[in-house]
Amino acid sequence: MYITAYTAPSYAHKVSNPSVDATERSPGSQVQSGGSAPESDNRESYVKYINSATEEQLAGSIAAIKKYGPPVAMFRMSDIVNAANQDEMHGRIGRAVEHFEIEAEQYHTQELAIISEGERTGKSSKEILQEIVALRDQLSTLFKMATQWGSKGLAHPDNYEQLVAATPGYVNLYA
Repeated sequence: MYITAYTAPSYAHKVSNPSVDATERSPGSQVQSGGSAPESDNRESYVKYINSATEEQLAGSIAAIKKYGPPVAMFRMSDIVNAANQDEMHGRIGRAVEHFEIEAEQYHTQELAIISEGERTGKSSKEILQEIVALRDQLSTLFKMATQWGSKGLAHPDNYEQLVAATPGYVNLYA
């Protein structure tokens, strides 16, 4: 993915492939945007990774979760640029990311608890990561859109109605 532009001062920018696992994230990154990369379902990619990786690779993924913190919100900047209502989309994405960050912190706390319990009881890395997948499957639609977890990205046109529902307090001052 390539950043084309995003100017929200409180957000860090991140450039990477959304299907890269947690071991390749930068600490503190909360927003990831990109160009015309193909749609990616991170759930599908992650499950494939869990089922094909070695125990050592999976243990490395768990270590990365501990080190790097909560997941980042992802969207394709081209989805905003190509929208008929760019200003509204930009504003809604900013508002949605604020909500996402709160849920991401809560999720990360639960994720760390799963890891701690799993390590304490002697579960394999694969079992621990499968429990984390199950936890993510239970999270909000906003969280899933922001992480492309079985969903297209946050700004994808197919998710517009869900984005509107996730940002009910947003007022489009440009209308």
